[in-house]
Amino acid sequence: MERSDRIIRALGAWFFLIVLAVAAAAVTIALVNKYQYGPETEVREYFQALQDGDGAKALGLLNAEVPDSNAALLDGDPLAEAGKHLQDVAVSTVDSDGDTTTVRADYLLDGKQASSEFRLHPAETQWGFFTVWDFDPTTLPTMSVSMPGSTAVDINGVSVALRDSSREFAVFYPGVYTGSYTSPMVTAQPQEVAVSDSSKDTTMKLTAVPSEQLQQQVEQQVHEHLDACAAKDSLYPEDCPFSYEFDGRIQGKVSWSIKDYPPSKVELGGAHADQWSLPDSRGTAHIEFTAVNLYDGTTSKVSADVPFTLSASLEVTQDKATLTPR
Repeated sequence: MERSDRIIRALGAWFFLIVLAVAAAAVTIALVNKYQYGPETEVREYFQALQDGDGAKALGLLNAEVPDSNAALLDGDPLAEAGKHLQDVAVSTVDSDGDTTTVRADYLLDGKQASSEFRLHPAETQWGFFTVWDFDPTTLPTMSVSMPGSTAVDINGVSVALRDSSREFAVFYPGVYTGSYTSPMVTAQPQEVAVSDSSKDTTMKLTAVPSEQLQQQVEQQVHEHLDACAAKDSLYPEDCPFSYEFDGRIQGKVSWSIKDYPPSKVELGGAHADQWSLPDSRGTAHIEFTAVNLYDGTTSKVSADVPFTLSASLEVTQDKATLTPR
């Protein structure tokens, strides 16, 4: 009888240990499912991929399509720069019905509180216990970048081309994208755009400003053109904006000089809103010559100010301005 009691106690102990082991395994599986395979883990890995500048991994995790737009900002340094502005990321499940789970990420984006929500679904089971989650399919948002007067712009440290002074770029979210531009001819102050929503396309508008070098080149060409006109011995200098009506006879040479050069302020506009132009501007020339009276042969000195309007087209390349008087 005593031997039977020992066997029963031993079997009870083994059974208790088996129950403990099963319970521990269940707890372990639940913890692994939550912290290693759960939907929150997928979102954390996505944010880490953004901060690492790993666009391929981020795109695969997000299960997203790239829209028909430029993809220059989706990998490497531009992406890492966008993710650098993310801080204090906290991930939590806000809704779950078994088939779909909504995970919200709260964070500071460029120092401001923001959040993004992601929908995920169970995709498969590994080893019969662990649930693998996938993001619901989505499409990346786009950012429209424009800067009239320029064919390129710098975004997050990379130079990208602009077609007709504007272009759309696919972007990951959340992130901060900074546009700026500096060249010998044109500059633009930095503009920041924060993207935190997958369904909202954003816009970055940069204002191009003519550089001092551009202004100086245009002013120099205006002066050279007018000085060349003033050097001509004619009442009607060819291809020049000024002339003097006179019916009599002239003795000696006609002497022109420029009294007031017209302003040479370069602006965007004219025939095309996205091109540089030199607006029509007024100046004053001065003419002197000796007139001969056709009746008695006496002479007199003519000295007059002649207002004129300068019209010219302007072409601006990366490092040169070309003025063409009209």
